Amino acid sequence: MKNNIAYKLKNLLAAIAIPLVLYVVLLLCVPQAMGGTQIFSILYQAMLPAILAWGVAFACKLGLWHFAAGANVIVGIIIGAGIGNRLGGSTAAIAFCIIATCVLLGLAMGLIYVLIRVPSIIATVGCMLVLESIGALAWGGGGVSVAKTYGVLNKTPVMIGCTVACFLVAYITYTYTKFGFNLKAVSSNINVAEQQGINVNKVKVLSFVMVGLFSGFYGVLSLARSFVQTPTTNMGSMDMVFNAIMCFFVAAALEKRVNLMVGVFIGSLTVQLIKFGIVALGISGQFNNAAVAVALLIFCAISSESESMMKLRAKLRIRKGPKVSA
Repeated sequence: MKNNIAYKLKNLLAAIAIPLVLYVVLLLCVPQAMGGTQIFSILYQAMLPAILAWGVAFACKLGLWHFAAGANVIVGIIIGAGIGNRLGGSTAAIAFCIIATCVLLGLAMGLIYVLIRVPSIIATVGCMLVLESIGALAWGGGGVSVAKTYGVLNKTPVMIGCTVACFLVAYITYTYTKFGFNLKAVSSNINVAEQQGINVNKVKVLSFVMVGLFSGFYGVLSLARSFVQTPTTNMGSMDMVFNAIMCFFVAAALEKRVNLMVGVFIGSLTVQLIKFGIVALGISGQFNNAAVAVALLIFCAISSESESMMKLRAKLRIRKGPKVSA
């Protein structure tokens, strides 16, 4: 038992070392920007992206590219908050309507995907374009706004509590539920999963529903920061999806060491550190996504268990040679 705990702790520390080393490097390069309590600010900024990434991870684990998650968030906020305002405008009503709308949109996209039987990238891009059009037409095309009292959800204790609650939902669902077991079975080998009696289409639809659920959580907290949501067109919602997928890539590379959902938050923290570092170094923010993509491609390549990387590691070990004892 003690050995098992020590092994898990060792793996967790190895995973945490990634953002920690990155932070130390940035601290040495730009101490004036990274010093003080800046790490707490970065941790706070990593919370909201992690929430959406936890949802997207359920689809990505199956190899599904869910490019409509950002549109799910935006349209869920516009329609859900609009309905909530018409039901009295209370914080609880608005939050519930946003989550319910996002879940229903996720369910609709999941059903569309399994019924039309096309690659997920085609189905979700098509859904994204449709959703962005719906958001641009809803309530006269002006988007939606909420009262300042809704900002209570943006207070630090509430944000931390909601993030922890979302993590627990994602962690328990992925680790301990029948759906989580079936999800991992399908992602491992879809043919074997079908032979075991697992309804693969049901698993795929539920993964879309989970994306919708966490899109709703994300939307509720995102609206509390801005109090307004305007429509987005021309694939403008893709930026949110890109960040979430980047978090999943890090988590997938770390899954042999830590739980996938733990890895997602580490990925979110890593992405935020890279973005913050770019700004601190005086580089234009336009290069954020490019820098994140390059850094994570390098990281994923290093962490890869592919044949070429295994051979490279073996060559490096040979060059170092055996240790000579005194």
